Amino acid sequence: MSGTPAGRVLRKRCGWSWVVALAGASALSPADADAQIKWRDLHVSGGLSLEGYQGNLAAVSVPQVDSTDAAQAAVGEFAGRGQLWLLEGATRDLWVGFDAGLRQFAATGFEVRDYAPREWVGNIALNFRQDLGASRLMASVRARGRDVADRPPIPLFIQPGYGMATGELRLLLPPARDVSFDVSVGGEISDYTSLVFTPQLDLLDRRAFETELGASWQGTAAWRVRFFSGLDISHYERQGTALPSDPFRRDHAVRAGAQWSYGGSRMDLRLGAEGIFNRSNSRRVEYDALRASVVSGMALPWEITANVYGVFTLKRYLLELETARVAPGEEADNATVAYLLLSRPVAANLDGAIRFGWTRAETDIGDSYFRRYGFSVLLDYRP
Repeated sequence: MSGTPAGRVLRKRCGWSWVVALAGASALSPADADAQIKWRDLHVSGGLSLEGYQGNLAAVSVPQVDSTDAAQAAVGEFAGRGQLWLLEGATRDLWVGFDAGLRQFAATGFEVRDYAPREWVGNIALNFRQDLGASRLMASVRARGRDVADRPPIPLFIQPGYGMATGELRLLLPPARDVSFDVSVGGEISDYTSLVFTPQLDLLDRRAFETELGASWQGTAAWRVRFFSGLDISHYERQGTALPSDPFRRDHAVRAGAQWSYGGSRMDLRLGAEGIFNRSNSRRVEYDALRASVVSGMALPWEITANVYGVFTLKRYLLELETARVAPGEEADNATVAYLLLSRPVAANLDGAIRFGWTRAETDIGDSYFRRYGFSVLLDYRP
């Protein structure tokens, strides 16, 4: 994908992450029997979707003044993902995970013209595990990229193009009285792709730091519960505050929640709840949010597997302002999304699936939402 727009974005925005990843791979791979390179979990998928969008809302992220109450789109998608294991041992692992994809839209229903947005995405991560006696150290460095051509107005919302580099270090401590603790720290550098007629996308550029502390209790062999709390600090160097003493936006978000998971012979289930309290020196973006999530996989008759994914979010701004704007891209942090995927084998190494989806997400205007409905037919091949 190096010649594609997404490949150019990755090289331009996150090039230093590739350097770190390659340096880490060369430094951590010993010349022993455990360092045999292996490919795993390779998937190539594609499909077609029909989607509908509702919400006649203004947008600041596209130059066209063109909106509608409802829009429709036919979408073709193609993607690949996999893992390259550089080292696999009893106490140490090193592997690279990647995925990349393309979505081509044919959209109708707008007033001025029809749109044909094309979305490229790419993601690569270097992961490392090292056991330290009864403890475990996990580290990862990740680079992401997105490129969007002919981005349409609301209500057909597509997140703008960006380049992003992230890193995380996590320490898992041994259990004490059936309770195990974990602590993590991470950082992020994001650079959104702005054009001459969309300079406002530069408002999304940010530097972020996050830390989290968790405590897990293994109730039985089948279920487990984890409680966690975290702090996220974000600095937006291009968003002003109109305060001479504190001119650039800084956010501090406190998170706390719990996650319950169950693994059985025919069903896996994970339930979560999280509270988010975001405070900022730019009062327009201060909010409280409550998020609930469910992820489940279930074996059904006739070799059918059902997968359910849902995230449900309630969000309330502290300061109610009609002119309050959310920089495009922040809306994805507080969306409500629900998917149902039904799949079954249709041939050797080939699965077929149908997917139903619904999304309610915030637009560029704070506290204003659009809705998306979708139906997809997908094929997934494992080489």
